[in-house]
Amino acid sequence: MTPCLTSGGRPTAVGMIFLLLLALVACTGGDVTRDPAAVETEPVDPAVLEGVLEAFVTYRLGVTQGDSDAVLQSITEASIADQQRVVDLALTATEEEVHALPASDQLTLLTYRLRPQLLETEDPFVALVEGGLAGQDRTLGEIGDVEQVNDELAVADVLANETLAPTPLRWRFQKEDDGWAFDLLDAQRLVSQAVANTARLSEVAVSDVVTATLVDLSGEDLETIRALYGELPDAAE
Repeated sequence: MTPCLTSGGRPTAVGMIFLLLLALVACTGGDVTRDPAAVETEPVDPAVLEGVLEAFVTYRLGVTQGDSDAVLQSITEASIADQQRVVDLALTATEEEVHALPASDQLTLLTYRLRPQLLETEDPFVALVEGGLAGQDRTLGEIGDVEQVNDELAVADVLANETLAPTPLRWRFQKEDDGWAFDLLDAQRLVSQAVANTARLSEVAVSDVVTATLVDLSGEDLETIRALYGELPDAAE
């Protein structure tokens, strides 16, 4: 494991992707932000600021407390729909297919395979959250300035945990029927980009970063984690 991947605590496996992202900003020269839109941003409306902060706090508390209702309420519809894609991959993807996935998908998929009982539930993502495997509140940083890009998109600067130092990251929030929602799907894309950059700089495969992270978090040995790439869970049989 590279020095940039050493964790100071023991966040849960899926939550580690966000803590990993914040830690990797320094390791990748900060080039892990989304592509900025070439548009003028409008002054943020107080109602927009309130909605963005509410979505962020609700999501953060939800994953910390294992409250699946809060998590589902606070993330975008596209983010919710995408969780089923990863569940389906956990049940069916071959070793070659898993290795070809972005890092955040690999991390989540391998977490399901490491805890196959999650895949036997009615809603594996809900079980993931309620099992305390979807994150910790310190893995998301803090919200800084919020800018409204248009009627349906706002972005928020991410501040480092504890120090509140600025980072190059910006979380996205989408306006949906029930209000503002955290774009978890975009955050996972940033994670994958950060891990890919770190793997490139370290001259290792993305899967090496993923397996090292899960070994550190789960306490399982390296061969056990590596085997998950090619082992379909019993729920798939």
